[in-house]
Formats: sequence, C-alpha cells, structure tokens
Amino acid sequence: MGGDNISTGITVLCMLCMVLATVGTSYAQENTTTNFELQDNSTLLSEENINETPTIMGKTPQVNETVQQAAYNDEGDVKTVKPSDVEDAAVRVNRFIQENGRLPRYVSIKNSQVSMPEYLHLLTASLTGGDTIIKNVGLPKNSTGTTLAGSIKLNDYLELAGRVYNFIESENRAPSYATYQGLKIRFESLVWLFTKAIDFKVANQRLPNYISLEKLDNIATYTIDNNNPGSTSGSAANNNSITLNDILNAAVSLKNFIEQNQRLPTYVQVANQKINPSQFLYLMAKSITQINNGKNTPISLIGANEAPNPTGAAIGELKLTEYLQVAETITGFIEANGRSPNYATTSIGSISYPNMVYAMSRILTFYKENYRLPKTVTIKMVYNQNQNTNNELSQYLVATANCQVNDPSIQALASQLTRGLTSEWDKAKAIFNWVRDNIDYNFYYNTRYGAVGTLNYRTANCCDHAHLVVALARAAGLPARYKHGICTFSSGTYGHVWAQIYIGGTWYDADATSIRNSLGVINNWNTATGTILGTYASLPF
Repeated sequence: MGGDNISTGITVLCMLCMVLATVGTSYAQENTTTNFELQDNSTLLSEENINETPTIMGKTPQVNETVQQAAYNDEGDVKTVKPSDVEDAAVRVNRFIQENGRLPRYVSIKNSQVSMPEYLHLLTASLTGGDTIIKNVGLPKNSTGTTLAGSIKLNDYLELAGRVYNFIESENRAPSYATYQGLKIRFESLVWLFTKAIDFKVANQRLPNYISLEKLDNIATYTIDNNNPGSTSGSAANNNSITLNDILNAAVSLKNFIEQNQRLPTYVQVANQKINPSQFLYLMAKSITQINNGKNTPISLIGANEAPNPTGAAIGELKLTEYLQVAETITGFIEANGRSPNYATTSIGSISYPNMVYAMSRILTFYKENYRLPKTVTIKMVYNQNQNTNNELSQYLVATANCQVNDPSIQALASQLTRGLTSEWDKAKAIFNWVRDNIDYNFYYNTRYGAVGTLNYRTANCCDHAHLVVALARAAGLPARYKHGICTFSSGTYGHVWAQIYIGGTWYDADATSIRNSLGVINNWNTATGTILGTYASLPF
C-alpha cells in the first residue's frame, strides 16, 4: 500500500483540523444550502404499501404481514439497553455502511443480535428520549423512496425521529419511508440518517446541526429471507453470501500473503469484495465446520471488528477434533460479540488471533489441494522472529529531529506510563491512550512542535500527535513509524498522518487524533478507502 517514497513538498491537511477550525460556526457536518426551509412539523409519517396505496400512522397491520423475529429468545421478553450501548452500535454500523455500502443484517448490542428494524427503534428512542428497549419490530412492507437532495436540520431530524419512533410503537414494524418536505426517505436511508447523527455525537459530544441527505441514497436495499433468517434475499443477497469456492481461493491468497510478509493484510479480497481479516476469519471458521458436516452452501458475510488486544504465544499441533472445536468457538464468539477473540484456549495453550487466522488459511488451502480436511494443523507464528531482527527494526527505534526519543521528558513519561506493565500491547495501549486523552487537537500544516514541544504545549495537529506517539513508543522499546495517506472523513477527503506501533510481529494503527479511536482501531476516517502515500521512520514534513 505504499513505500518509503518521500516528497517534502507534500502539504498535509488533517480532517480533524478542519472540524476544529470550524468550531463556532453553526454547521459542523457536510455540505448544505444556507437557505433552508423549515419543515412542517404537523406532517404525519406516511408510507406506501406494495400496491402504492398511502397508509397513515395508526393503521392496523394486515394479518398476512411478515414480522421479523425478535433479537431475544423468549417471546414477549424485553431487554433494556443503555443509550451508550446504542451509541456504540451506531459507531460500528456507520463504519460498516461506509465500508460495504449497505446495512448489516444485525448489530450486536449487549449480547443480542438486533435486526435493522429493531435497531431503528433503538436509534429513534435514543434521539427522542424514548425507552431504549430491544423489542420485536417487523420489516418494512416495501422500502421505497424518492431521490434525496439538500440537508436536514437538527430540530427537523429530531422531529422526524419522533414520528418514526411513534410509528414503530404503533405498528410494531419499521416504516417503508418517511416524508420530509416533499421527499420520501426510505427505510435504509432513515437508518443511516439517525446512525450518522449518533455517530457524530459520539465523536463531538453533541448532535450535528445538520446532515446531508444526498449521500443517504447510496445504500443497498435491506431484505431478509423470512424462511431463513440466517440469509438475505433481494438486492443485498449478492453482496452478503460468499461461496465456498470463493472462500477457498481467498484463503490460499491469504496464506501466501502471510508467508511473504509475516503479517496479516489490511483486507482480504473475496470475489469482488474487500473485507477485513476478522470477517474472513469468520468465513474460514464457518467453512471448516460446513466442510466437516458435508455442506457446501454459501455463507453469509457479517460485520466483525478486529481483536482489540491479541495475546497468546502457543505453538504446536492440534488434531482435527480440536481445531473443529476451535472453529465453532470462533464463529460463536464473533456472532455474539461482533469482533474476533483475542485468543483461543486449546490443549497447547492460548493461540493468538493472528495465528488463528494463519492456521485457518492453511487448513483451507490443504482442503482445496487434497479435497479433505487435514488430520492435524501445526500452529505457527504469523511472523518470523529470526527474520524480524533488531537490525531490521532499528530504524523504528531511534531518535530523529522531531522524534526526540532520548529527551529526558520523553524518557520520564514513557517510563511512568509503562511502569509495572509486562506485555507490549499493554505498554503501547498506555502510551496511545495518554496521548489521545491529554493532547488537544489544533489545526495547522505539517510539523510545528515535534514530540517534545507537543508534550510541553499539550496541543498538536495530526503530525505532532504522531511525533509524540512514536517518540514515547520508541522510548519504551517499541518500534514505531509514521503513515501518510489521503483519508476520507465525514466532512471530506484530506491528507493525514498517523502512527503505527509494532507489537508481536504486527503493525497496529495508533491514530491518537480522535477520542473515537483506540489502539489498532480507527473510527474517525474510512480505512477501507484510504490511499497510503508513504511509510516513514522519520517524517519528512
């Protein structure tokens, strides 16, 4: 994705800089027209059925109307969740939509798999002060809408959320669309609209003053096969079901990549889709189970975040019966938690997340070549410790002009933050969290302060945030480097710089410019569409 090509003339512009630079104005998110007609708040929520006959809120559902099963087990039970749980789900759903162009089938909230109609109910309840209860909400009858344009203001989308919430409470299903100033906003766009509002709130501690409507059209239809809730139908089906043959081909490519690069890739290409390694781990584990059961049916793709704290150093041999158990455990964990496990517990010890991915890829490669599952699999390290020597990593451990590793203030803080911590991950996390939580964001171009100046002034743009992360990591004995790319944020596409820290053979993103980010996880810009311009031991601008 980019090498060490240096261009000193490149000017870096960070998205967060732009956001903070606009503080004090009345608008904080996406383009809109300044002349904005107020909505008639008396307009009822309306929708069309299959015969295009308008229906009005309060109409009794037809007896043959399909009702999607609830996200809990006992019929009639309810489960109350906190607004913070809804906010966490909104961040994950917004990222999924940006990366996949569609709604996920479900989102995991407090160990419940919540469908999108049920999730819409929680969104609107959270925005309007209603009861955030996971309840049985049916699918829309026929999601339909008009081409969207312009923007919707804060008071107007809150009023719209209230009408949607009341409709769901009355009808026990999601609306096909909602009207706003002559526009019909279809079900999928409603979900994304309210998701974007809450996602913005998480990042900025307030709701956006307005949201652009135009981009909400760019989302596929959400449909679930009522005879098989585990699969999708309609326009979303082709993007959501992956054939075993496609999974096998991708597993071979993944195995080859790992063996050539001694790390996991940023994404895995499966047929015509790019998915993250956690999503592909789910597909591989599910495939191994299906193969063992003699099945060859396509597997539904689900959203899955990366393991937040990969641990475990077990290597050795697992027999067929045990790795089958591991595969089932992994699929169950991802389905329940919406992310990969940090490790798997086995008879040989704890196997780390990267090593699980590698092992699964080799199991499926063996199957593709031999038409049977192997009797055993040897758990190996993703990276080669002998190859990744200190000599090769030494450039990522030394001081540079703006990364003053040997400065007493840097040394003292690194020692303070990592005192008593034994694992590389815990040390890196402590450093990352401190920079993220203690350095304010300020917009300016390129490097101004360097690591020491940033520590003194406690303010920085993306470049100086990265300088301090890199310096503290290197002072703690952790290799760290800079990444430079063109990144798409909610407000636009800009140049951006962030740090990466080398932990257990893998480079983990460490973008400390946003409270939404954590070590290894970036939420404030779309990592699926970013273009890498350079990777540096010393930032040249």
